[in-house]
Amino acid sequence: MDSLHQTPSRDQVPLDPSFFPEFQYQTKGFIKDLIGKKKEQNQLNDKLQSVLQKYSSLKKPYFANFFHTIKDEGLELAGTNAPGPRLNGFYSNRELFREVLIRKGFSELEELPQLLDKLLLTTGFNAAYLGFSSEVSRHTEGSLQNILRSWIGESGNRFREDLCLLFYFLWSNNINHPELGYSDQASSTFGVPLLPWSTITSWLRKCESIHFDILVERLETKLEHFDPSRFVTMYHVDAMNGYDFEKFLANVFQTIGFDVEETKLSGDQGADLFVTRFGKRIVIQAKNYSASVGNAAVQEAISAKNFYSCDDAMVVTNSYFTKSAIELASATSVRLIGRAELQTYIDDYNQRILEQFRLEDIVDSNHGITESLPPGRAAEM
Repeated sequence: MDSLHQTPSRDQVPLDPSFFPEFQYQTKGFIKDLIGKKKEQNQLNDKLQSVLQKYSSLKKPYFANFFHTIKDEGLELAGTNAPGPRLNGFYSNRELFREVLIRKGFSELEELPQLLDKLLLTTGFNAAYLGFSSEVSRHTEGSLQNILRSWIGESGNRFREDLCLLFYFLWSNNINHPELGYSDQASSTFGVPLLPWSTITSWLRKCESIHFDILVERLETKLEHFDPSRFVTMYHVDAMNGYDFEKFLANVFQTIGFDVEETKLSGDQGADLFVTRFGKRIVIQAKNYSASVGNAAVQEAISAKNFYSCDDAMVVTNSYFTKSAIELASATSVRLIGRAELQTYIDDYNQRILEQFRLEDIVDSNHGITESLPPGRAAEM
């Protein structure tokens, strides 16, 4: 790599407010330190405990929900404006949120305004890490090299942003590898990183090499096993009628690991498919259109979600969505899969077929079995 401008952020670490200078006694000279250090440090500790106690009791309805409500707008950090109204009448999301907390009893935020940034970053990290940890837990067996290869094979180029999270996950779950020299002081000392930045960048380069090898191997597999009759392109999808499109989506979702339940052709209350994975049931509206998909499809998905008591609703099309459909879906938490996103599903579907071809070759060479396996069975072997 010639540059590390795409490396994981140096700030991508879990945050504990107690490690920050605001809660550490600042020296005032030998005599004053001797007389007042213990008392002032106790006062700082008491203030910290008060903040953390309030944070613990409020973060579920306030901090987490604040992130949810501004997810499409971005979060402003490190604001320097004092709390309260101003003449210009413009207030950022963060400033308004700070005022909400002050009125809820977080008086410390008036005295230590930068503390809000740290609490928000902590909440943001915890939210991101919760989803990440459930995904990466499938890739913890074997050597560190094997873990990275398994993880990158599934996550793709997201490793550039999430490598620090992976190392933190291994450390926090006591999955030790001698190649990673974690600092024993990192969990108790402000400013001490879990791993030196040089270690992160060194492993990032190794991850780039692993990712490159995976891409080359996948292309090699395509070249060796390409069978045009079994691959699907967007042009094939465009030529399908509505019924064929539903059947195709059922096959796609089944191939990539979902349990699929198809509905009847009529009287389906706006549902074309039900897919389930990890206990979450999703209703799908399938729209094979040449024109853009409008509000009606989103409304049908909402109705089907409520009627069938599903966890989520999705509209899938080979076309695009109107602006009003996108706005309605955003307001009602309906997931939209347009042409670009559908192409990703098709690519994944075709890749699974390639993996199946590869498995068939292994079975043939080891056991002399020539029986063709249906798509999706590779993961069961």
